[in-house]
Amino acid sequence: MSAIYTPLQPAATVPREEAASGDQGQARLSPLEVHSNSSSIDAGSGDRQPDPDAGQGTVFKPAEVSEEGLRREIGLFSASSIIIGQVVGSGIFSTPASVAILCGTPYMALVLWLITGVFSLGGALASAELGTMFPQNGGMIRYLAHSYPRPRALVATIMAYSVTFFCRPAAIAANVAIFSQYFFFAAGRADYIESKDYLLRGIGALVMTALMVLNMVSVRWSLRLLNAFALVKMVTLLVVSFTGFLLMVGAVKRSSGTNWSRGFRGTRLDAQSFASAMTRLFWSWEGWSNVGYVVGEVKNVKRNLPLSLGLAMSTLAVLYLLANVAYFSVIPLEDIDNGTLLAAQFMDKIFGKAMGQVVLPVCIGISILGVVMSELFGGGRLMYTAGKTGFVPYGEVLGEIHPRFGTPIYAMAIIWALSLVFLFAPPPGKAFDLLVELVQEGMWYFYALTAFGVILLRRRLPHYPLRRFRSSLVLSFLFGILSLALGVLQFYPPAEIPGKKKPELPYYLAPLLGVIFMTLCLIPWYLRMWRFVNKTGIQLLGWIEAEEQEVLAMEN
Repeated sequence: MSAIYTPLQPAATVPREEAASGDQGQARLSPLEVHSNSSSIDAGSGDRQPDPDAGQGTVFKPAEVSEEGLRREIGLFSASSIIIGQVVGSGIFSTPASVAILCGTPYMALVLWLITGVFSLGGALASAELGTMFPQNGGMIRYLAHSYPRPRALVATIMAYSVTFFCRPAAIAANVAIFSQYFFFAAGRADYIESKDYLLRGIGALVMTALMVLNMVSVRWSLRLLNAFALVKMVTLLVVSFTGFLLMVGAVKRSSGTNWSRGFRGTRLDAQSFASAMTRLFWSWEGWSNVGYVVGEVKNVKRNLPLSLGLAMSTLAVLYLLANVAYFSVIPLEDIDNGTLLAAQFMDKIFGKAMGQVVLPVCIGISILGVVMSELFGGGRLMYTAGKTGFVPYGEVLGEIHPRFGTPIYAMAIIWALSLVFLFAPPPGKAFDLLVELVQEGMWYFYALTAFGVILLRRRLPHYPLRRFRSSLVLSFLFGILSLALGVLQFYPPAEIPGKKKPELPYYLAPLLGVIFMTLCLIPWYLRMWRFVNKTGIQLLGWIEAEEQEVLAMEN
């Protein structure tokens, strides 16, 4: 889950988890692929770099370089790792408990997990279609600019400022402040969780800095680390899920209980519980959009982008469902302790306390680090695109690619600096908790508009040559409607869950502040797209039509 993880609470067991200069020539990026030369040879060294997606013994070969100057080094496995790295955090280890309680029965919870998984896959495949149409870095910034070019790319501008300057760096800060808590807990020092807040933030800052330096100097080693984090996540999920499969087929004896024998009796269908469950579920699937931010560095986009999204999301759907089967085949609904991670209860009963209270917390801590690594990798490309396409000033700096490392180091440095501000500025307590909630707000509106953008572009550009993959318009529409509904549901009073601490802040404060922040983004939109353009005569957004016309000319 790419949503932010709230801090752990000290307890006797593993605590619960809730989860530009403005020059048009510099702003414009060509959509056409450039097939090159020896450009993956590291400048200044002359060494050919091995493919991070290949095994040992693979022939070393130069990587293709895009017209942006970025090396296309992301293969199918690395693209899938970027998706898994962002989707799988700690949510699947805790969210099933609250969802089942809100639904009333594990059967109904499984149905909702399946439904939300299918719709999320629809959203991911819609993103894949747009990614093949516009195969440069930037993801939703670029998709929204093409889908809603008028008035003066308002939607894309709001998204560019709200995500690059707030949501992404704040999310990085919130995650690096949390991950070390799991390692301290595994080491038996749960007392550090509350008493050493700034120590934990300091550790987070050091780790974040190390990861960012790696991101700056080597794409290949960054991808290798992302792949390693993804493997840890998948192994942890496989242990739980395979146990669920063995329990399901009767290969492992399970204790008698009423979870499955009760069927759908006791299912809660009230709007409040349903809304709270759906919000938690969709956040557990969120994160697949991250690969769109780096699509300009994906090899063979027309094959690897749709395939990585489809494979990653489908695989996670199977593992998520089996994990739920495992949890509720062992732990009766009545015995769920909302002060403890559900996965920890499961591990304690099946494998013993060492697994539940030492190994699992370490794996979750590593999993959250994987989310941070994925956020840093994609975040730098987001800032790079926002500057390169003219949405943000000083694009000649933000859009610069280091000649040796092949990375947008200045854009990445800005993301790192903003993350540090968000990490240390809020005082402990309510202010930091509010930051954690805030970074989750607003994204659903952008997801909805992106899904609807697929439908609009099918109508406006029906024969676009680079549309190498077609998603389901029905699923795109349904995902768009549900995303819009989820944005509105943030203002609906959440259902109370027994055993969970009631939030101290009003439930509507975070979504309200999120909407206010997005509204404030109208200020830079006016200053940049109207005042600056009218004063200088520079057409910042000419690249949108130019990209489309250049590709359409391929038909002639």
